[in-house]
Amino acid sequence: MPRIAAVALGLAGLLSGVLSGRAVAARAPRAPLAVEPARTVKPVTATAKPRTPSREPAAGDIPLTVADAVFMALRENRTIRSAYVDRVAQKFDLRVVEDRFTPQFGVTGGVLRQRIAGVTTTSLSVTPGVTTLLPSGGTVGFGWTEQASDTPGLRTRSSAGVLSVSQPLLRGAGVEVTMAPVLSARLGERINRLRLKATVSETIGQVIFSYRDLLRAQEDLRLAHAAVDRAETLLDINRTLITAGRMAAVDVVQTEADLENRRIRVLEATRTLDTARLRLLDLLALDLGTPIVARESISPARVTTRLPDLMQVALAQRPDYLSQRDVIEQNRLGLVVARNERLWDLSVFGTGTLGRTSVSGAASSTTGVADMTVGLAFTAPLNDLRREQPAVQAGASLRNAELQLEAIRQGVEMQIRNSATEIDIRWRQFEGSRRARDLAARAVEIEKEKLKVGRSANFQVRSLENDLRASESQQLNAVIGYLNALTLLDVQLGTTLETWHIALRE
Repeated sequence: MPRIAAVALGLAGLLSGVLSGRAVAARAPRAPLAVEPARTVKPVTATAKPRTPSREPAAGDIPLTVADAVFMALRENRTIRSAYVDRVAQKFDLRVVEDRFTPQFGVTGGVLRQRIAGVTTTSLSVTPGVTTLLPSGGTVGFGWTEQASDTPGLRTRSSAGVLSVSQPLLRGAGVEVTMAPVLSARLGERINRLRLKATVSETIGQVIFSYRDLLRAQEDLRLAHAAVDRAETLLDINRTLITAGRMAAVDVVQTEADLENRRIRVLEATRTLDTARLRLLDLLALDLGTPIVARESISPARVTTRLPDLMQVALAQRPDYLSQRDVIEQNRLGLVVARNERLWDLSVFGTGTLGRTSVSGAASSTTGVADMTVGLAFTAPLNDLRREQPAVQAGASLRNAELQLEAIRQGVEMQIRNSATEIDIRWRQFEGSRRARDLAARAVEIEKEKLKVGRSANFQVRSLENDLRASESQQLNAVIGYLNALTLLDVQLGTTLETWHIALRE
């Protein structure tokens, strides 16, 4: 089994100390990601509180921290594993494009045997060659041809080397045009890596949200059991008062009905818990029968957000924003190539042949071959609008990409502003709900004491019990909402991998 080592958990200085927990590292041959220290970014600050588990695990339960869930997702989540499978093909595509300036070797040849008019002739030809594309757009090729034929009484053999050079002067000429496919492919590779980062970050976010749903369901079940216990305590008080003659027997009916309703609520909470557990297990690609139990703190510390710092980090880390900038660069390269396509075809070329031919038979002879050809070729279309079309389309694509970048930037700012406001409001809700819960619990205790001495009515205690149950649910929803808001901000900033000290491994 992999060994899990504890490391500090936070928002990579960005949300440092908000959550306490353990990051993980293990020796696992299938782990697609490696763990390394992240860069320190500090747009927000917080102080962590010690973890306070909600309950002790039952026999057979498997305690699972949020860091454990993230670690397992990195190893087993199918979306992440599929993204790494795609990376194999993507990296090979880049390798193919970068290989365009590598000399290309090849060999052609054949053997022929034919019989014509009773004469049998055997011939053999082998032609190895190499062709190279130059950064200037020109091509250089060299080939060596060996041919031999054998007929009765006559043998012929020829050897020749052919060197050819071609260099365009207008269309297809220049380092900028020739290197454009390579530069575009490299930008595409960077975009693919950013997409991988986005996929991993979003998957980790989904796992954390699902983990919090499990944590919420566990706490809700615990609160449901606590409500049942309080209802049973109130029922005991009612029966005691009835025995003492201080309460009518009919007054206990509503208390018994409330107890049954609370027991039904326990069943509903149990079903919700099972659903949340299955959803998390599915994300982790684990056996759906695994009895995992969330073991993480729900006592967060406050985070102070500073919008200018958050925007600076988001524009430096967001995969979609950085990818769109690379898309703009790709479109600019495409525009350069498209404008070049409008030019005339004008090129110079030259070939040189050096070799010999020997004939053996009744009259043997050897003849040398030394030929050279130099020329200039051009094609000048005069009114073909199709040559203008790629440039017009490339210009429109570039402008649309620039507009898309502006839209993404504004969308990022909108998300960050909303998240910063959400975090602040969620914290205030958490503080208010915590105080409301404490006061509601105190009110129930006071009212029960008053009921025991005959200074309160049964319905008043039940009403306060309902208020307490609502306050407990409100506090739970507030704290989970606050923690989820912090996680969402981390995803929106593009710093999830830095938060969890995850380095993408190629």
